[in-house]
Amino acid sequence: MPDNSLCKTGIMEDLRQALIVSRYEALKFLSGYKLLIFGIIMITSLLLLSIANIIFMDDPTVNSVYSSFISFVSLLALLGATLFTSTTLSSEFEERTALVLFTKPIKKSSIFLGKILIAFALNVAIFAIYYIVTTLVGLIITHDISIDLLASFGYLVTYIFTLTGIAVMFSSLMKKSSSASILTFVFVLLVPSLILAVIMLAQDNMNVNDYWYFLDSAAASITYSVTGDVVNGPRDVATMFVWGLIPMIIAYRHFIKKEL
Repeated sequence: MPDNSLCKTGIMEDLRQALIVSRYEALKFLSGYKLLIFGIIMITSLLLLSIANIIFMDDPTVNSVYSSFISFVSLLALLGATLFTSTTLSSEFEERTALVLFTKPIKKSSIFLGKILIAFALNVAIFAIYYIVTTLVGLIITHDISIDLLASFGYLVTYIFTLTGIAVMFSSLMKKSSSASILTFVFVLLVPSLILAVIMLAQDNMNVNDYWYFLDSAAASITYSVTGDVVNGPRDVATMFVWGLIPMIIAYRHFIKKEL
């Protein structure tokens, strides 16, 4: 019969190693140019949207202000996943830093988990700031706050998990970081949308809600939660979770077997 204490010790050690990997990966992001570029894009987006709401919107509601900010958030999240996640595994092999990592007493599973955790956490933290600023702008313009924005953030966190899974899959499969980045961006931006459009035309059914199992349909809940058009929130969360979990499992299996 296996010793439970040994199992717990092993799990804790794996977690400790994963956190060490996350810490070093975080330092790499903080000292690199990607975070700076993404920060500039986010700040510019917030400034332009804030100015547009103040100047052009006539007597807006708090949810209409929120909607104007959230309408771009899916694309920004994809950009974040492309910058921070799609290169996280492939870069280790491309830059040969995996030679150093794999010779240290750190399990591949811990390396994988550590890199996923920091990429996911970094994107969530960045968009938490984005949503805080959105709340403040809405408060300044309308003197009101809506809890609907919190629901939108919850859907966005799930969508970031989805993007993390897809991005890390391409990062694990591709030898070049540039290839992984391009495939991540193009796949999420175009492939599900094109397939959905073809199926809708073929079936002569333009009701997107009938195709809830597509990523675009589920991710629409990020905006719909503010406009009040969410049909089935738990189903959308589950759909996005599956869209992220399956490629993450593929990525893990391929990464564990990958040789230098």
